[in-house]
Amino acid sequence: MKIINNLRNFLEDKEYYIDIFDNKLHAFNYNKLLNLSDKQIDLKFNSFILEISGINLKINEMNNTEILISGTINNVRIKR
Repeated sequence: MKIINNLRNFLEDKEYYIDIFDNKLHAFNYNKLLNLSDKQIDLKFNSFILEISGINLKINEMNNTEILISGTINNVRIKR
């Protein structure tokens, strides 16, 4: 039962969530959009900044806590 509880805690962690797939990046629970260009997008989270660099980057969907970015993603870096 402990393994199930650990897995559930991992999957339900709401602090933040970042998923990269098919030249898309989905981020959940970001605080602020710091930089936006077709070559770099920076997102502020509680304890770090996520720097996304690439080519033809654009925001497909966005709300207060969730964002979907598409384009050719070359690098994702966490800056503390």
